[in-house]
Amino acid sequence: MRIALLSTLERDPQAGAPRAAFAGFAGAMVVERQLDLAIRLGCERIICLVDSIEREVLEVQDRAESAGKKFRALRNPARLSGMVTAEDEMLILAPGLLPDDDATEKALESREILAFPADLAVPLGYERIDLELAWSGAMMVPGNLVERLSGLPADVDVPSALMRLALQSGTPMRQLDRELLQQGQWHLGADRQTLDAREKRWIDAQRRQIAFRAPGVAVAERAGARLARDILGQASEPLPLAAAYLSIMGALGLAAFGHTAFGLALVTLGALFGHMAEVVGRVSSLNRMAKDRSLLNRVLDYLIDPVFILLLIVSAPEPLGFMRAFVPLTLFGLLRLSHRHASEKWRATYGDRILLGCLLTAPAFLGYAHEAAAILALLVLLTRFFAPFRGD
Repeated sequence: MRIALLSTLERDPQAGAPRAAFAGFAGAMVVERQLDLAIRLGCERIICLVDSIEREVLEVQDRAESAGKKFRALRNPARLSGMVTAEDEMLILAPGLLPDDDATEKALESREILAFPADLAVPLGYERIDLELAWSGAMMVPGNLVERLSGLPADVDVPSALMRLALQSGTPMRQLDRELLQQGQWHLGADRQTLDAREKRWIDAQRRQIAFRAPGVAVAERAGARLARDILGQASEPLPLAAAYLSIMGALGLAAFGHTAFGLALVTLGALFGHMAEVVGRVSSLNRMAKDRSLLNRVLDYLIDPVFILLLIVSAPEPLGFMRAFVPLTLFGLLRLSHRHASEKWRATYGDRILLGCLLTAPAFLGYAHEAAAILALLVLLTRFFAPFRGD
């Protein structure tokens, strides 16, 4: 069995200073990020060294149990020997360590101690191993090392002691790329400013790189990533999705009273807020080890096109009768077909409902929404005859 040993203890605690393990990073605590990494590495049980059962510890426990893992908060390290057998494998993460998940997963394929060049790592607070290497704060070791802790003082720093015992038992070392430290992808007990800078880079990395051939989606991706930095893990996290639904409901209300121009403006805002909510949800799901988009996000996707179509039907001249639906249905049918079969380069353009809403709203205030939709349908149809737009 693979067991993760985490710790919220501080080697040299400062009075009044927040613990490095409880520091926030992208809507989660550093120790929660360690938990996510442990789950990713296949750990079935989580043991966390604590000096008291605080609210933060309970939150970590809830997160672990929600993922179906057994969690144990341990105040007496001497009890470790009864919880780990010689056949077990232990993932050890130093308190306050925020590693690069991909690099850790790639490096810890077997029982090894991960290290950095000492000249770079020691000034940053990493524990020196020898003249050339310093411990990165992460390692995979055999479970039989736990028995040897009984011969050490009761107040020993357990992760550090296990690292020394692993060295004595011949556990091999693997040197990590020094660029992980130089580029700010691996931190130990980082301060708030450092974590904020890394959080910004991490969230921006989750943003899809959309070219400005789809300007509405490109703006929404950037705005969503910026918003995510402010609301992840907070009660305000659902706000962009709520704003999207309120915009759609407002658009439907305006359609009932024939105010289609303002309705088109609102549904365009709904598309913008909805995509921002998708970006926030994308980052949030990575934080929670969940990959599925929420049901509300998927429902919103299905709502936007029908609301656009309804508003365009209402805006059409009444003498057209049932033909009022022909232009909007043709436009959105062509857009969906083109999005599915277009070249990768232009697919986002056909799916950009924010851009479409802007192109329809301005003419709608002049009373020409239906005519604008007809022109756009013709343009979409024409693009299908040009090779750069086709996906064949």
